[in-house]
Amino acid sequence: MSSEQSDPSPPRATRCAAEIVLDNRTGSHFKFTVEHEYTGWPIDKKEDVYYKPDEKKTFFDNVEYNTGAFTTGVDNWKVSGIQLNEETTTVNGKKTTKLVEGTKFHSGSGALASWKKHTLRSEDDGEKTEIRVFPTEIHFVSPSGTSTTSFTK
Repeated sequence: MSSEQSDPSPPRATRCAAEIVLDNRTGSHFKFTVEHEYTGWPIDKKEDVYYKPDEKKTFFDNVEYNTGAFTTGVDNWKVSGIQLNEETTTVNGKKTTKLVEGTKFHSGSGALASWKKHTLRSEDDGEKTEIRVFPTEIHFVSPSGTSTTSFTK
């Protein structure tokens, strides 16, 4: 009988997924666009999703990422929004209110939206990550931690 032992198998990456929920805490009506990029993978993007003030709902059913030894990917996020303003008009004595596009906002500073790193980890697998949008800040909140960036005009 041989006493040889085989080499252990190399460490492998584990595919994980998390639900992404956006919580509109701006106090205003908004249309939001969110982009998620795990390094080297195609970008997850959903555009112009309408939110009422204080509304919270699922934005992505899941975004995928890897965890484990020797994984080098990170999760990057962009959030942009268009504030919707109520406009009331009166025609023949009847008032009508509609939402019209107003100020554009984005994550980060400068003229264009910038990527914010909030890396999802093994403890986020199968869990919810919330993107909480405030009037001047965005918080990325997951079981593994919180990241913050600005939300600017």
